[in-house]
Amino acid sequence: MATELILAIEISQPNRAKAFLGLAKQLKGVNVLQWQSRTAEKGVSAAKTIPDIILIDDILESDDLLSRVQAIKENFPKTTLFVVSENKDHQNIISVMKAGAAEYLIEPVQEDLLYNAIEEVRAKLASSGRLAQGRIYSFVSAKGGVGSTVLAVNTAAALAMGKKSTVALMDMSFQSGDASVLLDIVPQNTIMNICENIHRLDVSFLRGVMSDHSTGINFLPAPANPEDSEDITSEHVSSILNLSKKLYDHLILDCGSMHINDCSLEAFKHSDKVFVVTDMSVPAIRNTVRLCKLIRKFGISLEKIEIIVNRYIKGGALSLGEIEKNFDKLVYWLIPNDFSEIVSSINRGVPLVKLSRNAPFSKNMFEFVRKFQGALDDPEFRGIRGTFGKSI
Repeated sequence: MATELILAIEISQPNRAKAFLGLAKQLKGVNVLQWQSRTAEKGVSAAKTIPDIILIDDILESDDLLSRVQAIKENFPKTTLFVVSENKDHQNIISVMKAGAAEYLIEPVQEDLLYNAIEEVRAKLASSGRLAQGRIYSFVSAKGGVGSTVLAVNTAAALAMGKKSTVALMDMSFQSGDASVLLDIVPQNTIMNICENIHRLDVSFLRGVMSDHSTGINFLPAPANPEDSEDITSEHVSSILNLSKKLYDHLILDCGSMHINDCSLEAFKHSDKVFVVTDMSVPAIRNTVRLCKLIRKFGISLEKIEIIVNRYIKGGALSLGEIEKNFDKLVYWLIPNDFSEIVSSINRGVPLVKLSRNAPFSKNMFEFVRKFQGALDDPEFRGIRGTFGKSI
């Protein structure tokens, strides 16, 4: 199944064509093609591909726009057609839309309008099964202070810093969300803006509420007031996740500490993986066992649950083998103890994977995202190697 939208741009004016190509290539998950004049009208044999979207402009010296639109729709019946024009005549707009155009964009075109129109097409294709939907990963900690928020934020940043992936981060620690602090974002909007207007939820509304981060993350913050968390329902969460996975390749959920409610359970049900974060301490290990049993009691399969050990130190008081005796499965990933670097990144409000790519923690995070994407050469590798280079 396709993972990228194919956008073909057939613009007659060189400056306009250059501008639209520049805008479109900024979008991740979009394969942009530049077609020569009249390629779309000639059909699949000339185009040699069937795009998801065709963008054409109105050649002002020509009066055949309607016939062009009709011909393109005949040649590409399943392709969405956008028309760009300087003509603001209301009757002309109606005629072009009736002829088969899905969007009529008036010059100068606002970037947000173009992006939202493209994302609406992405969501429709994902809903129909013509485009792959994104994957959802939840992070929940066995006890407070073991670093699940740090891992969720840095995982999202590591994914977003890649060249192709579209990534969203959702702070589901509704009463005490700290992800905005780690990203140095003072949000203008939060998830409450969506919950209070859930009937308006669509692509443009969701994108408008989210905060953009320099790493490429689209971030949905927790409520500004802890008491507002009582007004968020599992139905709200389900609606947001169902739309988000049609728009993003990866959706990271920071679900907080040792707490299961209707909202977090809904998140786990939607998730491809539930990462339970613990450390080497006895209380954390004990709580990990209890939390995993609780999650499974609510119907989440053991296959979906993975255990991450943060701040792992080789040769500590407890060995990895001793720890794993308490679990129903092997530990999925080990995170090195890079405490001072992490604290520095938190205080600066910059994910460590961006602040210092060569830090041990950062290198580990980039390998971690490759692990759950199935891109590691050694699928048995768990983040830290032993004395002779083998995975611990």
